[in-house]
Formats: sequence, C-alpha cells, structure tokens
Amino acid sequence: METIAFLLVAGAVLMLLEPVFPHLIAGSIGLCCWAIGVVLIYSRYGFAAGNWSSVAVLTVALAGTWWYLKRLPDTRVGRSIQSDHVTPTETAAKAYLLDSDGFALTPLRPGGLAQFGPERVDVLTSGEPLEKGQRVRVVSVDGSRVLVRAI
Repeated sequence: METIAFLLVAGAVLMLLEPVFPHLIAGSIGLCCWAIGVVLIYSRYGFAAGNWSSVAVLTVALAGTWWYLKRLPDTRVGRSIQSDHVTPTETAAKAYLLDSDGFALTPLRPGGLAQFGPERVDVLTSGEPLEKGQRVRVVSVDGSRVLVRAI
C-alpha cells in the first residue's frame, strides 16, 4: 500500500513541478507514476478498486489542469517562468539596421531587395515605388519586416 501511495503522491508532485522543468520531463515521469500506481491497484485490489482509482486520478488530473490554466500564471512561480517581453529573433537579428543607409538592388514596388554594407536584405517601402540603385534608409524594423524610405 505504501508503494502505491508513494507513486500517486510522487506523480502529483511531479505534475505540479512540470512548469518549472523543461521538455515535459517531470510531467512524463509523473504520468508514468500515476499509471503504475493505478495498474498496481488493479492487480492487488481488483477491478472495482482499480476503476475508482482511475476515476480519482483523472479527477485530480482535470482539477490540476484547471488550476494550472486559471491560477498558475498569476502566482510567483508562474510569473517567473513566463515572459511577456520576448523580442522575436528576427527583430533582434535585424534591429541593428535601424537608421542604416543603403541602396536598392531591385526596383522596390513596394517590396524588393536592398544592400546595407555587405548585407542584402528584403525590404518594403510604405507604398511609394523606388527605382533600382536609389539610396534608401531603414526607418523601422518589425519582425522580418524592414521598412525603408528614399533619401
């Protein structure tokens, strides 16, 4: 009986720790603990006890999921593992181009290719067509969108 209780409690604790550990490690181990615990109940105590334990484990899992979705984001742990201030990789990668001068490699109608130093970049204008070879300046970078203006 102690083994079964340990497995069920350990499974619950590991499921609670799932947001803290990456790659579903704690949750997967927790689910395995619950499954082994329920199988042991079936084998030691019979079909009726196994069914009741299955219902209990599913109820705890559903209640835990509800709590996780409703309450965890507002807790100290939830705030520490989530970030609302993530800069997309593309924005961070192209942010250095802001206010850079270059020239259009292709006609920009409104999109095309421009060169800034040694780098070729897909760019957009705010609607005005620009000719090949015309000088441009980056006025904003938003994700993979690099907006230029003629200079």
